[in-house]
Amino acid sequence: MLIDRLARHPARPAAFLPALLAAALLGACTSLSPQAAAKIRALDYLNDDIASLVVAVDLPAPLQPVPEQSALRFDFTSAGRGERHVVAALTLTDPGELAGTLPPPGANRAYYLFGFSEADQAALREAQAWARSLPAGTGNAAGAFPVSVAPRFCATEPVDLARARYSVLVALPGATRLEPLIQNGSVEDALAGAPLADC
Repeated sequence: MLIDRLARHPARPAAFLPALLAAALLGACTSLSPQAAAKIRALDYLNDDIASLVVAVDLPAPLQPVPEQSALRFDFTSAGRGERHVVAALTLTDPGELAGTLPPPGANRAYYLFGFSEADQAALREAQAWARSLPAGTGNAAGAFPVSVAPRFCATEPVDLARARYSVLVALPGATRLEPLIQNGSVEDALAGAPLADC
């Protein structure tokens, strides 16, 4: 779902992306940018339903995120009791009432709203259940666990990558605000030397 400054009504990003982008392989999400490592704050990591997170990507107008190629990675680890790693690809979603509570995007910017597939939601819930089963003090999931972001972008026109910035924000259903996961990140750094694809 797209929310832009000129058109306040929701529209599907698919209407703006060529069909081949929707057919991208999930394997493209496995290369995660270490510069994008961050921690989700203001969440109960073990008990909140993180599988139902709404993820908003805030971009300059010529840029669009590529669904299925953009992903969040959640790393649950423990001291000597194993680990769980879930790479959850971003899929188009209906954010429900949250869309109406968002402040308008900045000038010449737009929000794109995503969730996770049913399979990735199941994997996240399984990882949380595993983390809750750990004895107290043996896993990082008892505190804030690492979350990495692997954004993939395309452009509808030339973009000054040295100046382009993006943000990734998250919220649980029913929330009235989004919490920043990445704020004012560099699109150039996120690309890590890869060319910017055309939309």
